[in-house]
Amino acid sequence: MKKVIAVILFILFCLFIRIAVGELCIVPSGSMEPTLLCGDRVWIDKITYGARFPTRWADIPVINVFTWIRPLREMDRNTHWKYRRLPGIGYPEVGDIVVFNSPESTDQLLVKRITRIKKKNDTLHVRRDNYLFLRKLIAEEGCDVRMRKRSVYINGICDSIYGLKRTYYYVEGDNSADSRDSRCFGYIPETLIVGKFNYVLFSVNNLGNKGKKIRFGRFFYKITR
Repeated sequence: MKKVIAVILFILFCLFIRIAVGELCIVPSGSMEPTLLCGDRVWIDKITYGARFPTRWADIPVINVFTWIRPLREMDRNTHWKYRRLPGIGYPEVGDIVVFNSPESTDQLLVKRITRIKKKNDTLHVRRDNYLFLRKLIAEEGCDVRMRKRSVYINGICDSIYGLKRTYYYVEGDNSADSRDSRCFGYIPETLIVGKFNYVLFSVNNLGNKGKKIRFGRFFYKITR
């Protein structure tokens, strides 16, 4: 019985680490080169910004194996628990490399660098030249934005000024020629951010038919801005 309790406690401890502290992540592409290389094993720090509470069953390790069953997975896609975070010790800043759920496919994690921030209560001035870009941002907050006869209408009212209710981040890959980022999907809300990268734990270079090779110069490599 003691062994069973010990195993259960160990599993709960691992779940706590995964949800509240951090987890290991493998960089799958070269969109962040030369800062991050394909094959880098990086630790996702969830403490700095405050760990997110799960918003559906698929976010909970171990339990999420049941969502591999297609009917349960489809059912879980419609599950949206209230967004909450643990208190963090800092906030995302320009220059930070962050991990976030893709706004185009929330099951996919992306790694990019924050290059611009629109903070809560910031005022947006919508004009013809920025209408298409800012429309996505305002629509993210549940507002209807339209342009009629060169005038901007927000929720049916002629008004080109809007105050943000949440904070949003513009993210880009360091390798801009090979990166799908905010240039494609616009600003991302803080609700999508999982954590940040500070260090590369180690790195493996996939040489194809020649096998794999450890990049010895990247052991505990500190990521700089």
